[in-house]
Amino acid sequence: MEGILKVTPEKLIQTSGEFATTGNQIKNLTSEMMSQVHGMRSLWQGEAASAYGNKFSSLQTDMDKLYRMVQEHVKDLQEMAGQYQRAEAGNAQQGSGLRTNVVV
Repeated sequence: MEGILKVTPEKLIQTSGEFATTGNQIKNLTSEMMSQVHGMRSLWQGEAASAYGNKFSSLQTDMDKLYRMVQEHVKDLQEMAGQYQRAEAGNAQQGSGLRTNVVV
């Protein structure tokens, strides 16, 4: 059964929720970190302070990209779960329409 993925829609939805939680943690930590860096501007000035702030600003871009990627993964998992649920519902409906007692 090569290429067959054995997972339930419920597990996909659960995993998407876990990814969403992790994504939100990333976003919150990044925001908190940037607030602290910006808060240091009044205490620390000069070229080193500017370089430090610029470095964190570039990291902000990377962290935003990471957050978007996690959210895309969340969406993909939810879509897969929905497709699987629709396919199963369609199969069940077709199966219930089959005739019984066909052998006499």
